[in-house]
Amino acid sequence: MSSEHVTPPPTEEENAPEQVATTPDVINPPRVHFSVTRWVSGGVIRLLYRSWTRVAAHLFPEDSWGERVAQDLHIPLPDKLNMSWVNSHLAVGGRIRSEDIKALALSGVTHVVDTRSEYSDDREALARENIELLYLPTPDTYPLSIEQLQQGAAWTAERIKAGGRVLIHCEHGVGRSVLLTCAVLVYEGMHARDALTLVEEKRWQASPNQRQVNRLKEFEAVCRSMPST
Repeated sequence: MSSEHVTPPPTEEENAPEQVATTPDVINPPRVHFSVTRWVSGGVIRLLYRSWTRVAAHLFPEDSWGERVAQDLHIPLPDKLNMSWVNSHLAVGGRIRSEDIKALALSGVTHVVDTRSEYSDDREALARENIELLYLPTPDTYPLSIEQLQQGAAWTAERIKAGGRVLIHCEHGVGRSVLLTCAVLVYEGMHARDALTLVEEKRWQASPNQRQVNRLKEFEAVCRSMPST
């Protein structure tokens, strides 16, 4: 992958409106809702997008004259590095191909959380690009446990506080990774509803199922019950 395909994180200025974290209201926090309409319509759009991805890969292979023509004609091509920046230090996305690890490092990512149980990232290949991996295996469509959310959120927040940039991903960047990304934002002080809204704004593929949304509610309750430090 050439460097022109690398999407840098947003600047602090671009991200300023979303960076204002609100302290959860212990008595009556805003409720986060599962949207059936978004979940169904998102599924249809993702199926169409995957079909287009296969077609585009055949018609416009990377670094080919066809790809350059498509870019000149402003034909939308699939994002080869399947990730979306939520803020300047946190990204959410789908699987990392081995050939994209170098581009991942060029994008500024220093840490990765893999939430899949069906596959796992190559820890050694990531380490060669100075990227640290946390593996939290979870079956497809299932929510991460409260313990996993606590571990992943604390690990991610600690790396971000130290100046790192973290990518949280699953296979498609739709449910598991979205849940944990929202959990990180809740752990840092946002309401669950605001966190989910922000992630959905930043990544059109984001569409957690009802069990995952319910787990986010549970995690928010756990965070509210913890004594403040």
